[in-house]
Amino acid sequence: MATASQPDLASLRVLVTRPVERSAELVAALTAAGAKVLTQPLLNIAPLTAPRHEAELQRSRQLFMNLDCYQHLIFISVNAVSYGIEAIEQFWPQWPVGVKVHAIGAATAAALAARQIDVDTVDNVAMNSESLLATPVLQRLQGQKVLIVRGLGGREYLAEQLAARGAQVDYAECYQRLSPELDREQFHTLLRRQDINIVCVNSGETLHYFHSLLQDAALSYRVLVPGERVASLAVALGFTQVIQAENAGTAATLAALRGFVNK
Repeated sequence: MATASQPDLASLRVLVTRPVERSAELVAALTAAGAKVLTQPLLNIAPLTAPRHEAELQRSRQLFMNLDCYQHLIFISVNAVSYGIEAIEQFWPQWPVGVKVHAIGAATAAALAARQIDVDTVDNVAMNSESLLATPVLQRLQGQKVLIVRGLGGREYLAEQLAARGAQVDYAECYQRLSPELDREQFHTLLRRQDINIVCVNSGETLHYFHSLLQDAALSYRVLVPGERVASLAVALGFTQVIQAENAGTAATLAALRGFVNK
């Protein structure tokens, strides 16, 4: 338990695995709460590049050019906003009328608001695909078109559910997620030297990479994961110490850690 002289997370030594451009807020919050923090991104974000991704780039340009044909535009992440808006503004310096904009995650909604783009679901921010799908305006989509802005690859669940409701769904893929090339022994030595007792992962992809990098040694670590889906994946991979946060946001992460410390 925390005392007046000891911050409430002082017993934790946390590995933060978010991409470097997305980790500052969480690192600051953990540090302020007394945790010792080690940052080592297990996922990096990079733009798509020609000629390797010329087909994807050309498709996204075509979709953005015809943005006014869509009734709904969904941004999956802050990175989708960063890369997507830059591409959209090449064709639409003024936002097209009649396109409802949706965001997954409070940070994504905030990134859109910072660009003066109104988010249709701002009063009830969807923190994952499942909660976005509960939005009333997305229940009956017969004859409507939905454009999802995301990174290369990713889950198909959202598009499948929207299509099942009658929508025509397209993807504009604007960036890629890359796993860094880390030396297994050096990485494991670093974790042991820092006496890490919580590994904070923010996606199933990150969890898979952590497991593939350390193999069975990964299973000895306590992992904090965002939501039920990634928690189930952790159990399926063999992790036995799993802390489930409500979502990948900083507030939810700290709440889950405080719940663990105070239980």
